[in-house]
Amino acid sequence: MSRIYDKPIIIQKVDEETEKWKSIYTLHADINKAKKGDEYLSAGAIQSKQVLTFEVRYFKAIEDISLNTQLYRILYNGHIYDISDYDDYKFKHKSVRLLGVSQ
Repeated sequence: MSRIYDKPIIIQKVDEETEKWKSIYTLHADINKAKKGDEYLSAGAIQSKQVLTFEVRYFKAIEDISLNTQLYRILYNGHIYDISDYDDYKFKHKSVRLLGVSQ
């Protein structure tokens, strides 16, 4: 089954000097829930995080994310997702899965 990359996302990178986020890639992704949102009780308030997989077509520059996930984030549908994992399946360079955790 082929993937349908139909959801627009923006990948941002933090400028380490100014600590401001800058949009660097506008891509289309196949998006799926990685697991149910984690809910936990913290200081009397219930917090929930959504975990999604963002699969995008491979391109050489996206490799920079693999060892520096903390410098990148994804904007999707008005929400910010921290990138917690990068997966180029068997290093075939066909597609990359980014695991995003909502803030």
